[in-house]
Amino acid sequence: MNNKNLMALIAATTITTSASAGFFLTGDYEGTISDGNPGAATYAQDLDITMVGDIADGTKVTATFENLGADVDGGSTVKSTQVFVETAIEGLDFKGGNFKSQNGSGLMQTTSAVTNQMQVGFDVAGSGVTVGQVSGVGKATVDTSLTVAGLTVKAQNVTDTTRFVTISTTIAGLEVTAETQKTVTGRNTAGSVGTTVAGVNVTGVMVDVEDTAVVTQDDGILGDISGAVDGKTVKGVVASTSTTLGLVTGKYINMNELDTYVAEVERGVWTFGYAKTENADGITTGKINVAF
Repeated sequence: MNNKNLMALIAATTITTSASAGFFLTGDYEGTISDGNPGAATYAQDLDITMVGDIADGTKVTATFENLGADVDGGSTVKSTQVFVETAIEGLDFKGGNFKSQNGSGLMQTTSAVTNQMQVGFDVAGSGVTVGQVSGVGKATVDTSLTVAGLTVKAQNVTDTTRFVTISTTIAGLEVTAETQKTVTGRNTAGSVGTTVAGVNVTGVMVDVEDTAVVTQDDGILGDISGAVDGKTVKGVVASTSTTLGLVTGKYINMNELDTYVAEVERGVWTFGYAKTENADGITTGKINVAF
């Protein structure tokens, strides 16, 4: 789909939905300058666009266009990466189409690949239940969630031995999250504790890796931990605070027995950073982040 066709699609969607409710277009642009140490400096960019048609009864149709402008030749093939509908009938929430899923809160796993699937969600005795099925696959998955006395427990694919369990709560100002999943190789377990001390937000993270194949997180709070190896524990601390220079963030990460130190300053749409991993050259970056 070329750019003219994309604009035609946007116009057609606007005409179709504007009479009944609304059409919304949002986007996120990220451009990254790297010093290329060693080597020449580079510039990489990424643009994600989300279009939502929303009608009065709460039904929404969403389409996303991701990684626009990321091609090395400067061009981009525009195509939709996710298209799905969300609606409700008789107390049941339905979601169907091509969309991504997420296990846990993102400590161990990033979002999944796009899958043509459908989900039905409902409440039973105060517990949330979601039944999902990949299109054309006979086996359904069941996710459940329950909150009791401030403790939220969520089990995904609960009937399978590789179910993913997430527990979260707030205790005495501490935001605590734990994730665990047992596979045929071993059990992966992650936890985070966050709080604010004297205006500084501090979060500690630990990920005990026994099956690296399902530790896929590449943009979480510690950055990319997808390279962790079996039998190792990834751990780190992230601290951030607002200053006259902007939002200042510092990170310490230990992965595969190597220490990494990261410093970042966010000023307007710019984020300037420096990262140094033990036994490797440091890398200086400048990022442009624009959300619209």
